[in-house]
Amino acid sequence: MGLESRGHSGQKPKGEDVVCAAVSTLVQALLVGLRDVAKASGDVVCEMNDSIPLIRVEWAKSRARELDLLTRTIALSLKEIASGYAGHVSVSEVHRS
Repeated sequence: MGLESRGHSGQKPKGEDVVCAAVSTLVQALLVGLRDVAKASGDVVCEMNDSIPLIRVEWAKSRARELDLLTRTIALSLKEIASGYAGHVSVSEVHRS
């Protein structure tokens, strides 16, 4: 299970882009929630790459039900941002078996 945020929104120049900052904040909130609130740090992997930019957060599928409230809240919040800034943010759901 996981979430990946890649690239900049391009809504404003880097450093001034509140849309990009909002998305980054939500992804960071997910990471903090998983590690510090849900105490799932042993089941969480985080990869960051500033040159792309990329933040990828993954958690154990066995913890999905327990983490559902947190992960759905972040996902719905990201979708709200995407609906308001469709030309700058997109959300794709990928289901793998």
